[in-house]
Amino acid sequence: MRKKVEDMQIYSIPDTEHKGKFVLTIIDIINKIWSQYPNADVQSVGDSDVVIEYHPEKTKPNAVLEWCKVIGVAIIVFAGALVAIMTYNTDTSLGETFIIINRIFTGKEVKQPNIITVPYAIGIATGVIYFFNHLGRKKITEDPSPMQIEIAMYERDAEDTEIANLTDKRRGEP
Repeated sequence: MRKKVEDMQIYSIPDTEHKGKFVLTIIDIINKIWSQYPNADVQSVGDSDVVIEYHPEKTKPNAVLEWCKVIGVAIIVFAGALVAIMTYNTDTSLGETFIIINRIFTGKEVKQPNIITVPYAIGIATGVIYFFNHLGRKKITEDPSPMQIEIAMYERDAEDTEIANLTDKRRGEP
């Protein structure tokens, strides 16, 4: 019986010429199983809704376009981090703070206290590498990076919203 249920067709896509998204609920699945096996004991494990994405023809991703997107996002993220660090440094008058710290410890007034700015720059780079958990293509630890966590949360929220929209559409709600 289990093999027959696993091979059972639960849903037919109504329009096979256009791509689309369809929602399938656990109730639909249980009803289909009960129509074949009325005395079956069915227990739901996992999500109660499933989104089916249908694409009639296989599309090949454009490698050049994908790389352009990656480079574009990388430039935006790099520029944003650069502006955030520069704004922080300007707001705190970090240059003047380094000059004062250098004068306190060395007794000399130096306009560019490299003994402080170089370790600071190394620390910023180390912090960024540690925060994003990557050094080039090499992952430092097995933990997900903050960017991976945010992407996963975004994908989960997008799926939940898509399910809600498709469910409302199926019920006839606007």
